[in-house]
Amino acid sequence: MTDVDALLAEFIAADRAGVADPATYLARVSGVDRLELEALIDGYLARAPRRAFDGAAFAASPAAGVVAALEGWPALLPRLRERARLHPAELVARLAAELGVGGREAKVGAYYDRMERGTLPAFGVSDRVLEALGRIVGESAAVLRAAGMSGGALAAGVAPPAPALAPRRAAPAAAEFAAAVPERDEVDALFTGGI
Repeated sequence: MTDVDALLAEFIAADRAGVADPATYLARVSGVDRLELEALIDGYLARAPRRAFDGAAFAASPAAGVVAALEGWPALLPRLRERARLHPAELVARLAAELGVGGREAKVGAYYDRMERGTLPAFGVSDRVLEALGRIVGESAAVLRAAGMSGGALAAGVAPPAPALAPRRAAPAAAEFAAAVPERDEVDALFTGGI
């Protein structure tokens, strides 16, 4: 058996036992032998049986967070909620409690529903919301933020709001308009003010 054949046999055994690095074996030969071993390893890898997907290993890997972030809230949030075995109403009740806004579950639920549908701009959702939601569903606030920014309204072309300019003087109709618009509360600020 030539050195190339022996190295190929070692590589195949190592590959079947786990993950073998071809560079380790190629570094042990040079010239024509290296080219031959490279071609034999390529041929083996092209025909080798694929390993079974290990869902638990993938979920524990950094790749899971990257994939989740690329999917956006509409794909990620329902999956995390289901993984945590939470009905939407239960998640909303826990989120309202975590945020200290108990009694306003309907408003929290409306905002959370917009997050799951991908219609709530992520740049307005506060870190407090994402941290509380992350504790409930078992994910980091950073992954939740990245998912919202990649798959949410920002990805659809909605830009962050520009800073508001203070009016020089209020028009008489402004007071009437302000009276007709419901006052913003802490829940609105948490989900749209970015605080």
